[in-house]
Amino acid sequence: MAGRIFKDEGLVLRTRILGEADRLVTLLTCGGGKFEAVARGARKMKSKLAAGIDLFTRGEYTFHRGKTWPIVTGQFPLERFLWFREDPELYPYGLYLAELTDRLVAGEEPSPELYRLLLEGWRLLGKNCDRVLVLRAFELKFAHYLGYSPGLHYCAGCGSSDTGGFSPREGSLLCLECRPADYINLDSGTIALARRLLETPLQQVAMIRPSGRQKEELARMNNSFFAYHLDLGELKSKRLLKE
Repeated sequence: MAGRIFKDEGLVLRTRILGEADRLVTLLTCGGGKFEAVARGARKMKSKLAAGIDLFTRGEYTFHRGKTWPIVTGQFPLERFLWFREDPELYPYGLYLAELTDRLVAGEEPSPELYRLLLEGWRLLGKNCDRVLVLRAFELKFAHYLGYSPGLHYCAGCGSSDTGGFSPREGSLLCLECRPADYINLDSGTIALARRLLETPLQQVAMIRPSGRQKEELARMNNSFFAYHLDLGELKSKRLLKE
């Protein structure tokens, strides 16, 4: 974002009220990473900016660099993921991907892999798929792109391939002899599922058919891993998903 005027394609992660008529928009952009921008007058009835700054929107945006935030001066919606607004049960899933991205992407470093991952996740959730499995796959891939990928092949203690559980602190599988106090028992099928989700393109996750036990164990592994290594804090979407 070197020039005073710049353009980028972006995904709207969050919007907030700013002053009497403006909105502060959080965007994950294809070329400029994550940043906040002001959409002046976007809350007015006849605003030309309102259509492109809603949550769950992919658009092309023009910005002018302001003193505090970039200012949105133009927008053209490319995709609106309306199913999240039209289906109350689906809404928390789309919101979770947006909140997770917003919390874990630090700033204006270009992150095209994360941009594509979120875009694929929103698209996939709109189809007939296992939504919970999509979230688990998204989490694993997101951690991988951030450089926190869990070790899913060998024991972190001795290097044995005979593993039976996971340590959130170590961020890796361990065998029974090396297991620490925070050891989480995992079925061999759950370990195989985690590896497959990490290695399989996200759009192909819909073809995987895990058992209920495997999904429960994987959720416990991912939640504990994220809690130890990535301080997420409280997410509104997680409360909604539990409800």
